[in-house]
Amino acid sequence: MDTENPITQLSAEDALKFLSERSLGRLAISINGRPDVFPVNYAINARSPDDVVAYIRASAGNKLFATAVGSPLALETDLVETETATSAILYGTARQVQYPDELQLVDSMGLTAWIADYKPEVIAIDVERISGRTFKLGPAPDNPLTETPD
Repeated sequence: MDTENPITQLSAEDALKFLSERSLGRLAISINGRPDVFPVNYAINARSPDDVVAYIRASAGNKLFATAVGSPLALETDLVETETATSAILYGTARQVQYPDELQLVDSMGLTAWIADYKPEVIAIDVERISGRTFKLGPAPDNPLTETPD
């Protein structure tokens, strides 16, 4: 990590690796201009850096509705450690998985509901963009000239 700048951009490949090493994140959707965020467990299938699909399980509700109307989605995960924090986000469009071969792939990835609830549907997020950042934690500098933009 850059010692001068407290924020380091991750490459798309590093952000994908970070997302792939985790299974719990937050799904952000927007329906009729109203944002909503859900904790979800997920699995990533990356055939290549340009061919990435994230999967989540769902039941009837806003996640499936956002999928049906083609709303753009974002899936975020993070990790806070002693001296750094990392966040990675994937952006894409969702679709309901219906083909047996793809459902079998999801089952082989071990994606199951993580709460005691029936989640019969599988949502695939066809990833269009991935980003991530690592943040150096600690006290803010005394000099405002070293301020880092968001």
